[in-house]
Amino acid sequence: MFKQVFGVLLVLSVAACSSSPAEKPQVQAPAPTLNAAQIDSYLSAADASRQDGRFSEAIQLYQQVLIADPQSSAAQLGVAECLLGTGKADDALKAFSALAQNSSVNALALQGKGLAQLALKQREQAAQALHDAVAADPKLWRSYNALGLIADAKHEFDSAAQSYNAAISINLDSALLHNNLGYSRLMAGKPEEALVEFRKALALDPSSDTVESNFRLALAAKGDYADAIRGTSTDKLPIVLNNVGYIAMQRGDLLAAEGYLTRAMEKSPSFNTIASQNIEQLKAKKGIEQ
Repeated sequence: MFKQVFGVLLVLSVAACSSSPAEKPQVQAPAPTLNAAQIDSYLSAADASRQDGRFSEAIQLYQQVLIADPQSSAAQLGVAECLLGTGKADDALKAFSALAQNSSVNALALQGKGLAQLALKQREQAAQALHDAVAADPKLWRSYNALGLIADAKHEFDSAAQSYNAAISINLDSALLHNNLGYSRLMAGKPEEALVEFRKALALDPSSDTVESNFRLALAAKGDYADAIRGTSTDKLPIVLNNVGYIAMQRGDLLAAEGYLTRAMEKSPSFNTIASQNIEQLKAKKGIEQ
């Protein structure tokens, strides 16, 4: 039910300079060879850049390592993760699939393969790769999180909760994981359980608009409409009013729904299309019940 709310609302280039015929051709100096300590330093810097989302910078560093050591599985894995992070799931899938044959990075490569397949909406293949990944390394919380997402997509909410809880047991202080578990419980029709997780997520990341929005949805699903709206900033108020109205409608509180949806339209003329669609749906519900 609540999943529908958001439906009504969630290669490096190298520049070359040409020279005139009279100029002496410039010969590029060979790249310096990195020693083992330098390779480790480059890999650490590349990993840090990747984790911060600076993927282009990370790829440059990984490439320097690969020039010195073309067989570096750590650098190859890092490049594959960057491809995934930049939305190049097809290329990432090819890279991870090749690396899965390497025993030194097998588990991480299987995880990456599953994540890439999930991004490509190949859910069944993704689930198999992710199960293989956690079988090889039970500490891969990203795999458990992805398995939770797959279970949610199939409305297998108990299975999803098991996967999210497994991820949280490994990465306890992750706002992302508590939010995902909370939203899963919300979709399962368990707003009280959802609120517990959203509160944990907000404690870990108070500035998250996503978690705040989901927290308000859970309050509305519980029937606490006034609390769901309280403290909303002016710019977000039309969206919150629409969402609360929509959930009230789904709960059968048609009078309350009409009030919130009407207020959403009054607060923002640009929001009329979405709110008015919900009001039309509300009128249809009223007609059925009369």
